Amino acid sequence: MDFTTLIAPLLSPLGYLLPLLLIAILINTPWFKGMIGEWFINVSIRLFLDQREYHLLKDVTLPIPQGSTQIDHVIVSRFGIFVIETKNMKGWIFGNPAHKSWTQQIYRRKHSFQNPLHQNHLHMMTLKSLLGVSDHQLHSVICFIGDCTFKTPMPDNVMNRGLVRYIKGKTTQVLTPAQITRVVETIQQGRLAPNWQTHRQHVAQLKARHGGAPRKPLSAAAVPDEQGIPSPVSAQPLSDQPPTCPRCGNAMVLRTASRGENRGNQFWGCSEYPTCRGMLTLGKTRHGATTQDTRA
Repeated sequence: MDFTTLIAPLLSPLGYLLPLLLIAILINTPWFKGMIGEWFINVSIRLFLDQREYHLLKDVTLPIPQGSTQIDHVIVSRFGIFVIETKNMKGWIFGNPAHKSWTQQIYRRKHSFQNPLHQNHLHMMTLKSLLGVSDHQLHSVICFIGDCTFKTPMPDNVMNRGLVRYIKGKTTQVLTPAQITRVVETIQQGRLAPNWQTHRQHVAQLKARHGGAPRKPLSAAAVPDEQGIPSPVSAQPLSDQPPTCPRCGNAMVLRTASRGENRGNQFWGCSEYPTCRGMLTLGKTRHGATTQDTRA
């Protein structure tokens, strides 16, 4: 007896369902979600920003001593170099600029992820070293794509909408046409080849750096919780590198108070002042070591 005539009607619907099932699985992968998020950003930038004024560089992978670092988007214009980190997430987002990790919550499930401001700070410092530019010529931008809601206060450069408006809001010229050309050419020459092999090697290096490393406990730096109540302030060792602003994530510069009860005392002030008024005070530990107080 020929069973082909009996099986054929059953296989025919499966021929349509199998590709649909594979597509559904692909859509739910982090890789696809990230790709869609970056595609959305690319389309928005190309549609609503003048390409003669704003020069877009995508998926910029640069070599660093630890391996490589990958920047989602770099926009170069006379108003500065915008370094954009995108996050495709949904649910509630809890975070504070001074903390090492942020939290994503979907119903009762919670997921910890790296503070994107700290992540983008590495991108900023890498570009600063490569290009020889100043802090005021760099703008750190964090853009969340997806159906997410911020449940804690976020600095102005962390957003889930209004990216183009934020970029257009920077109207102070900090680069000349010649500098713009040099910056774009230097990035193009210094980046690794934008292909799948580069991406795969970058992911492998990330896993090697972070995969097996034990997670350090979060700092108890001052941060408003969900109810807006600040937690205790803790002192952190002062490194050779300037600290990151707890409000916007940009680098800080050492300043001296010129008036008030702290006149003559030094403190860390945000390089984006007066746009951002974040600052860190300097203190002394009982052993005499200089510390930075994460008080915003």
